[in-house]
Amino acid sequence: MSSILIRSIQLLLSISILVVVHELGHFIIAQVFKVRVERFFLFFDPWFSLLKKKIGNTIYGIGWLPLGGYVKISGMMMDEKENNQSENQPKNWEFRSKSAIKRLLIISGGILFNILLSVLIFTFLLFKYGETYLPTKNVKYGIEVDSLGEKIGLKNGDKILFVNEKYVPYFNDIPKAIILGNSITIDRMGNIIKLSLNNNKKKFLFDRKELNFFIQPRVPPIINYVVKNSKAEKYGLKNNDEILAINSEFVLFSDQLKDLLSKHKNENILMYINRNGKLIQKEIFLDPKGFLGIYLKKFMDLDQIFLFEKKSYSFFESIPHGIEKSWNVLKNQIFFLKNVFHIETKAYKQIGSFFSIAKEFPSKWNWDIFWTLTATLSIWLAFLNLFPIPSLDGGYLLFIMIEMITRKKINEEIVERCTVYGFFIMSLMMIFIIIWDILKVFFY
Repeated sequence: MSSILIRSIQLLLSISILVVVHELGHFIIAQVFKVRVERFFLFFDPWFSLLKKKIGNTIYGIGWLPLGGYVKISGMMMDEKENNQSENQPKNWEFRSKSAIKRLLIISGGILFNILLSVLIFTFLLFKYGETYLPTKNVKYGIEVDSLGEKIGLKNGDKILFVNEKYVPYFNDIPKAIILGNSITIDRMGNIIKLSLNNNKKKFLFDRKELNFFIQPRVPPIINYVVKNSKAEKYGLKNNDEILAINSEFVLFSDQLKDLLSKHKNENILMYINRNGKLIQKEIFLDPKGFLGIYLKKFMDLDQIFLFEKKSYSFFESIPHGIEKSWNVLKNQIFFLKNVFHIETKAYKQIGSFFSIAKEFPSKWNWDIFWTLTATLSIWLAFLNLFPIPSLDGGYLLFIMIEMITRKKINEEIVERCTVYGFFIMSLMMIFIIIWDILKVFFY
């Protein structure tokens, strides 16, 4: 099964869960207040549906257009009224017959259920797996940076002291803190340096195809595994070999090895290796690209060098931490959204449609990552639905709150017209984002 298919299935399953939970929120609260729900659909069903069945007063179904879903609540739209003399007399099972506070709760149901889903997922993940952190103080060799890290002023071996004048206790949180921050204080070979993170520097972090980490702990050059039929296998290199030197130059860290291999392309080199305490010497000819066919260990693979912290939680302990995790995800999304409106940061390039979201899922099925991404998308969906745009939940909430403040009901024709216009605008935005996502493949 190809990686594209696996990612697509994960995305479709995640979206289905989010849509069902969101619409279930509206449905359950409507039922509590005895409001009739006429349709409950996963995905949209213009012209036809893949499956539908009527149970009680509600038609349940699955549409063919996987861009969301909906519930149709009686009495929300004008065309649902009966064309007779009693048209202006709401039925007791209609949405419009209920008090403003009940209508507010019905509309809020989807948002509340998405928040609850995010908290529940994070709670169960914390309960089952706990959390593994690398304390910043245990990153004893400093950091290794890629070209993006260099562009914002970092160098291999730098030790990060503060981000935004604050100490970040765990290294896992440093890349995110840098993206959202304004300054980094580092120790560079004993010199304390403060780097500013203005919008011109941040554009390097956002102006990229993949949101991979631009820094990681600096590690010794130890082979994680040797690629089959590669030059490394031919010359007898093995997993767990530690590379000590190339020719007469000592190699202490992985970044130094990469630089030396690049320096000696298309040349014979003498490699010194520590294999289970024995010094081994290998004469190797590098190809014009300097490739050996080895993958080096990352810091996650070196728990004998780095002291990690493992936190386990009881079920009740995991609840407040699950809430905190959902809140932190939401805060990070809001900070990212703020950067989008600063054109010079080029953060807008990271906006994407379902295609971009699909890339975030792993090419091999991983339930831990799947549920983490689903929880993240759930809290993000709740936030987006709070926007006061007609056709979104936030638009309905705005109209109801205006009614509660003015104590005067807004003309239903105006509400319906705004909703139609809002839906049209949102559809155009979605089409634009999909086109933008496709264009990014060719131009960025």
